[in-house]
Amino acid sequence: MKEIPVAEVEVVEVPESSRYEARQDGVRLGELTYHRKPGMIVFDHTGVEPEARGRGIGGLLVAAAMAAAAQDEVHVVPACSFVRRWVHEHPEYLPLIEHA
Repeated sequence: MKEIPVAEVEVVEVPESSRYEARQDGVRLGELTYHRKPGMIVFDHTGVEPEARGRGIGGLLVAAAMAAAAQDEVHVVPACSFVRRWVHEHPEYLPLIEHA
């Protein structure tokens, strides 16, 4: 199994598919899916390909998506358990979380 240096992974938003993708050399390693509502974004699933797991790819996806939410000034609904855990470990993003 080839080690994937995190520095070589790019995260891009694919709005027509409502997801962020982590890619290396054009190959999709993982995704974070979402749907938008007025003033908020709901992150509903994070998935990383088996060969890319354990290397921080999921964290890269969530970090990029949360940074974009902050820039867009929208609240986040962390419907995905991975996103909830990530935010718990990065409390600086708690102000973005939508509280029901």
